[in-house]
Amino acid sequence: MTSYLLRRFLALIPVLLWITVISFGIIHLAPGKPTDAAMSFNPKVSLEARQRMEKLYGLDRPLHEQYLKWLGRLIRLDFGRSFLDDRPIGDKIAERLPVTLSINVASFLLILGLAVPLGVAAAVRPGGRFDRFTTVLVFLGYSTPSFWIALLGMALFGVTLRWLPVSGLHSLDADAMGWLSRWWDTARHLVLPVGVAAFVSLAGLSRYMRASMVDVLRQDYIRTARAKGLPERRVLFHHGLRNGLLPLITILGLALPDLIGGSVIAETIFSIPGMGRLFYEAVMSRDYPVVMALVTVGAVLTMLGNFLADVAYAYADPRIRVGRPT
Repeated sequence: MTSYLLRRFLALIPVLLWITVISFGIIHLAPGKPTDAAMSFNPKVSLEARQRMEKLYGLDRPLHEQYLKWLGRLIRLDFGRSFLDDRPIGDKIAERLPVTLSINVASFLLILGLAVPLGVAAAVRPGGRFDRFTTVLVFLGYSTPSFWIALLGMALFGVTLRWLPVSGLHSLDADAMGWLSRWWDTARHLVLPVGVAAFVSLAGLSRYMRASMVDVLRQDYIRTARAKGLPERRVLFHHGLRNGLLPLITILGLALPDLIGGSVIAETIFSIPGMGRLFYEAVMSRDYPVVMALVTVGAVLTMLGNFLADVAYAYADPRIRVGRPT
């Protein structure tokens, strides 16, 4: 197992390198430059001033030199400084990362807690009333745009019923609150963003869980377990669910990057200063260092998710063996 893990980690290095090369090239091929936001709408800016700013940012150098300079900083775990406000990118990520993690981890746990039992319950009697009801509900959620659900939630719970706040993370008087009141105020602000993110993703995961469990419950070992007189709960959750989780493990591994940057729409609509909104603002302002930092973090998390999914496969399915071939 140790040699396998070492080979997998070493194989990730060239993959990550190629991802950064392709991403760096695509970003610079996009129309517009970081200097456009500061100078294009100012008629008094001369060509010399524009060239000086491009030299200050290092944009006057050949593309391969820019990439090698950026790669050298990345090896030292230095993402550089933002073109927009000259702040260290690591500080900007550290400020917004806890916000995005709190939203996405909460929605992830909510999705997992609902998708698995819904999928199992629908798979027990495929084609039954509960299966048909959840199928209709799930496809409504799957086909509904997340921004529209967010706007409906804001109109209903925030404007009409006035139960929940609709923007930000804290109320205006949050600084004067005690720690318990402040925690409750933050939790109320997170209800709508977490609910919207969970509702949209719940549809797909519950369908995957249902399809996997339907296939598992038709296997011979399930019929044998039932013939031996085992309780139905033990058949479902001990013999069936372990194998039914295998496709879900892959999906959850690929969902790991969403914990960092998968909430662009929710954070923009609800005015939440998180990683998704940071990425959107960086793209719109052509802030190359910030975009590359977030792309690199996303690529690392994607590969890490695939790696963790392989490890989880080995533990979930005893038929999978990792080691030397026999």
